[in-house]
Amino acid sequence: MTDSTTSGETGKEPEGLPNDAAITIFRAVINRLFELTIEEIDRDLAKVNTLELFDQLVVRARWTKMVDLLLAASRSIDKYKTPKGELEVMAQVFGSQLGFPAQTFPADVGARLEWYKKRVAKEYEERVKTDVNLHDITSPIEQIFLMEWRFLKIDEQHGVKIQPQKQLTLDGISYAIDFIVESPDGRVKLAIELDGHDFHERTKEQAAYDRARERKLVRHGHTIFRFTGSEIVRNPRGCVDEVVGLLAVPR
Repeated sequence: MTDSTTSGETGKEPEGLPNDAAITIFRAVINRLFELTIEEIDRDLAKVNTLELFDQLVVRARWTKMVDLLLAASRSIDKYKTPKGELEVMAQVFGSQLGFPAQTFPADVGARLEWYKKRVAKEYEERVKTDVNLHDITSPIEQIFLMEWRFLKIDEQHGVKIQPQKQLTLDGISYAIDFIVESPDGRVKLAIELDGHDFHERTKEQAAYDRARERKLVRHGHTIFRFTGSEIVRNPRGCVDEVVGLLAVPR
């Protein structure tokens, strides 16, 4: 929403600091928070291998939660980049100053809305945890990818089924694939592989084995998607969207 639109509709500007000064302060605060976060994770990284196994897992779990929270915050901010989102965030932040009508519910309706929000969140959490436990998914990047896939309800929307940690037998040899995505009619056959840090440390023999496995997948009709761990952490939605983009393409 532009300043001219805001002024024309409300007849007044928000009080307080000029916009550029306020945003400069926000930048400094965010920058300092990230500096402190990096300092803390560097301290944990320097000492983690000296800790007992349980304490190592505690450190890992804490940073897993931090990544989850950052990703959730990033996704929540994205919704304000649409025209509807612009109006919503303006009403939330400057509603009283600019004369936006308050969007409120009666107490009993608001309580019911909160109940539905918690119910949806709980059902989503239980589904993801069931997937993770059932298929023994221990890789954080695989967990993030699956959470994004389930959150967007890709299976239901596109008539496919994602199968984590799928064992495929090709030419008499069994291979473990991070994710297989297939449709009941066989039109869709995708193999999704996510590469963590250990992928770059593999020997020449391991790399040759991976290439041979990929060639077999292609010969058996699978399209292969390979994403790096940093791609998944930075933009899980973009990775899922890239896979979904192929689902509508005739094979």
